Amino acid sequence: MLWSSAFAVSGTGKGHKSIKTPGGIPVAAPEPPPFSAVYCTDPNTIRLRLELERLKLLRGFDELLCLEGLHGVDQLPHQIETVRKVLRYFHGRVLLADEVGLGKTIEAALLLREYALRSMVKRVLILVPSPLTGQWRDELAGKFGLEFNLAASGWDRGDWTQRQRVIASISLAKSRRHFDLCSAEPWDLVIVDEAHHCKNRTTRNWQLVNALKRRHIFLLTATPVQNNLIELYNLLTLLEPGHLKTEADFKKNFVTRGNPRDPRNRRVLRDLLSQVMVRNTRSLVNIELPRRYAQTISLEAGEDEARLYRHLDSYLRWRCQPLHAGTATHDDAGETDDSSGNNEALPVLATIAEGVIQQSRGNQAASQPHGQGETKWAEMEELWRHPPDDLPLLNRLQINSILMAAGSHPLALRPALERLGLQDHRAGPLVELVRGLTQSAKEKKLLELLGQNRSQKTLVFANFRATLDHLAGLLERHGIRFVLFTGSQSQLEKELAIDQFKHDVPVMLCSDSGGEGFNLQFCNTLINFDLPWNPMRIEQRIGRVHRIGQTREVFVFNLCTRGSLEEKILSVLNDKLRMFELVVGEIGSILGNTEKGEDFESLVLDLWLKSRGQEDLETAFSDLGDSLIEAQSDYLKTKELDEALFGEDFA
Repeated sequence: MLWSSAFAVSGTGKGHKSIKTPGGIPVAAPEPPPFSAVYCTDPNTIRLRLELERLKLLRGFDELLCLEGLHGVDQLPHQIETVRKVLRYFHGRVLLADEVGLGKTIEAALLLREYALRSMVKRVLILVPSPLTGQWRDELAGKFGLEFNLAASGWDRGDWTQRQRVIASISLAKSRRHFDLCSAEPWDLVIVDEAHHCKNRTTRNWQLVNALKRRHIFLLTATPVQNNLIELYNLLTLLEPGHLKTEADFKKNFVTRGNPRDPRNRRVLRDLLSQVMVRNTRSLVNIELPRRYAQTISLEAGEDEARLYRHLDSYLRWRCQPLHAGTATHDDAGETDDSSGNNEALPVLATIAEGVIQQSRGNQAASQPHGQGETKWAEMEELWRHPPDDLPLLNRLQINSILMAAGSHPLALRPALERLGLQDHRAGPLVELVRGLTQSAKEKKLLELLGQNRSQKTLVFANFRATLDHLAGLLERHGIRFVLFTGSQSQLEKELAIDQFKHDVPVMLCSDSGGEGFNLQFCNTLINFDLPWNPMRIEQRIGRVHRIGQTREVFVFNLCTRGSLEEKILSVLNDKLRMFELVVGEIGSILGNTEKGEDFESLVLDLWLKSRGQEDLETAFSDLGDSLIEAQSDYLKTKELDEALFGEDFA
């Protein structure tokens, strides 16, 4: 029984009510006075009153505002506790150093959202590696409701001043054109992803972050120390200058003479670090995922398909500027950043390249022309051996898009070749050839895999809309029910597609952009019909199904054409690094130990531009595998150093 219902109420006069207890004892309770409006016209008083009411609505940090209105975010206890801890104790300056795969970016985004909702920050700058700019923008918008502008190379001072929320690649922000523009702006909050690239104070990375005018700063890295303890000192100097005193004091008190990797006075150092750093470990948060298994299926191209790729490779090399060893390929190439500590990796990586289906020049004798058609191709090949004197060279973006389309499907390649045909009649034979191809070597295997997995859900990824549309028609003709899921769909359409996939249809055809921000743990089979060149994008695809909440083993099938660039990339990543057996996120950390390894897609294009023949290609890929194994070994040593230094004292 409610307390108020145990009383009998009767009137006792103006302003009071008589309340009797169950035993009949009268209790007088005053009535509140009637509401009376108070009018005020003073603007300052009104503003103060509004601010007072707003502050009343802001709850304490124990009850977070940022958790409401999220979309597709797994709210893990260690992440929420990290957010609360940073809000209470770190005053807007923190090194988030969780082990790989535990969600540092989620923690940073939650903190950013909390600060924004409480009006604690307005102008925000996020610095990230170049390949991650789009992913940061899309996930902040889709999952956290935070819209950001991507900084562009053409921005001027007005652009930097007018934008309130900016995501920029650190390579762009540190460039000669943008360093001063970016550092001149006042920022309420700066977030630096992969902050270990700022560990060397002689580099422009460190100098840029140090020059930024910021009230708050979050540094994100799973490996705060990679080579020696001075790197940690440099990072924390960016975070909280003077926290570890001078470099000389730091060396004297905390670095063992003759061994810069061995800390002295560990307990004192850990106490100092705990004031500016949060680090969650897998053993502490007890997160384990089911195993995942991957199989690469290399398929033999048909005669016409192989001919298309072979001659396309020759034509593209004819239309592009060869990239010779030592040629700069990125903006501000002179502004090198030696923060990786492994400059020797660059010459190895920079010598590797091959076309989408680059046939061995040594094998060309085996495919000499037979008949009129082959004679025509032999004449075209001879023509393409001489530089074009009447055509503009294709730029990097054009070459990149054509090669990636060729790795997906002939129908994805067709629009690009038709555009080339309009510019150059000598591309006509390629256009005729691609128009005659409606099937590739991969469709039959896709249907076979789907037939073997009829009782389970299967997620099929393809990067090009033309490929997705073709696969949709293929499945429809074979009576396989499916649903499409692409980046062009509205939020409601995507949610309906997921609901259909979960409850009704066995197959989802998905684009890379469509899959971002959605969790599909009810599915445990994934087929990559085509493959991005960037291994972190491959990992993002797998992360849609292999994530917290998945209770079954996950199976990944990668389809590629034999002899293709995609096959060689997969061979290196899987055979050498065992990529599909790594913890989510570790591949990025390993590639980060090589010079420009994180920008793997751009690197692959450089390698294609430098290729000369099949024999060199095989040797170079073998060397690449060896260099990645060395990078993996360096990463494991870094993990051991971090675990010895930090333990589990910072969660």
